[in-house]
Amino acid sequence: MALDKPRIVDLYRRRARDYDLTSKVFRLLGFREGHYRSLAIRALGLSPGDTVVDLGCGTGLNFPDLRARVGPAGR
Repeated sequence: MALDKPRIVDLYRRRARDYDLTSKVFRLLGFREGHYRSLAIRALGLSPGDTVVDLGCGTGLNFPDLRARVGPAGR
């Protein structure tokens, strides 16, 4: 089945509607989202002044940690 633009928009809207609920369920089940996010960012081995591209950043929750890693000279 090909995903044309209307189908992609519909899929996104359905997933977005349930995003907050799904996140809460994962946390209740013990999924440590913040911990895993921090581990992933540390694994990038970023240094001050580095450049980072966060594709599909969703809610942007990675940005504060990424900014802290690359500092004011980073992008």
